[in-house]
Amino acid sequence: MNGKSISVFIILTMVSVMFSGCTETFASNQPPEISMKVSPSGAIKADETITFDASATIDRDGDSLVFLWDFDSSDGIQREESGSEVTWEYNIEGTYIVTLTVEDGQFSQTKTVEIEVIPKDSIRPEANAGSRMGVEDCNGEETSESSREFYLYFICEEKESNNREIDAEIDVILDASLSEHEDPNHYLSKYEWDLDVNFDADGDGDSANDIDATGEIYTWKDKSPGKWEIQLTVTDDQGLTDTDVVMVYVNYVGEWSDLVVERNTSNSPGIIEFEFTTVYDDSPSENKLKRADFELTYPKKDPDGSSFGSLAADQNLDIYVYNKTKEPNDIINTSSTTNDQRVGNNNFDCDTDEDFCVFTQISGSYHVKKYYPGPWTVQIVNEEQNQANIDKFTIRLTFK
Repeated sequence: MNGKSISVFIILTMVSVMFSGCTETFASNQPPEISMKVSPSGAIKADETITFDASATIDRDGDSLVFLWDFDSSDGIQREESGSEVTWEYNIEGTYIVTLTVEDGQFSQTKTVEIEVIPKDSIRPEANAGSRMGVEDCNGEETSESSREFYLYFICEEKESNNREIDAEIDVILDASLSEHEDPNHYLSKYEWDLDVNFDADGDGDSANDIDATGEIYTWKDKSPGKWEIQLTVTDDQGLTDTDVVMVYVNYVGEWSDLVVERNTSNSPGIIEFEFTTVYDDSPSENKLKRADFELTYPKKDPDGSSFGSLAADQNLDIYVYNKTKEPNDIINTSSTTNDQRVGNNNFDCDTDEDFCVFTQISGSYHVKKYYPGPWTVQIVNEEQNQANIDKFTIRLTFK
């Protein structure tokens, strides 16, 4: 092979490698995944401003995207607006096809939605998702009202000593019967519930449009302690809709009585363990578990010891709280609490002559937000050489 042939061969090889890389790049690129949200949903009144939001569209390759909008298929695809979020108005009644085209430099994807425009003097229905406020807590005291409505439930349990897992559930009644229509010529035809507006159940990129339940009154069964942001959508007979968002809170109080903690043997403390799981939405704007309180009451002296009165063995118990989904696991404990501080508080009565009353709490958005939903463990630890008795132990989980 002469020098000229060698040069040509080298050039062809380099070009082949270059095109091979381009082919691989094109082959690995993925088209955009379009998400489009229309607000208001359902039928639209003439002259009413409509918001089209495609900002949740995903491009897994990180390509820059171009959003092109056409608002009437009758004149072909016209680029009438651009941008991931746009507004539009229709002045004339009728049915329109909106086409969104998303381009990433290689692929061009489209998505369409049908818009029904009705007379501009039509009256929208009014959604009311209901509430449950001012109810009694586990102490029989009425909870306060609020300017913002919500649903509040309490689970109150007296637990058996051998059942130390919090797994209680309660049925939540969602009541939309206060929803109404001011136009006597029209009526509400549908009640639809999205039971977690922060979770996209149908995978369409819009977490607030899922239909998880229907009906004017819906029984949401078997809810654990936790909090949820839900949305009601009502639709009238002409297709007009309205929505209302409300929070649902389920608080919990569990009490255990007459527990026994084994003694410390061979530098292995006696431990009894309790477990609970926290559940709440993932919205970063919402506080999660508002507060977790732990109250422990036990005799100062061991009543079962070989001595009596002031000669009886001292009892010294501590509370340790763990969150298994966050490091370090040990969140808080009472080991540094002195005997003078083991006297309860204003909301935790204590017979200071006979008992020690140990209290610890996890509260405040800073402390709670550090930890994730999921399993928590609480331990009562006995470092002493004598078996220890417990009069009462209480766990309070407050979401509202």
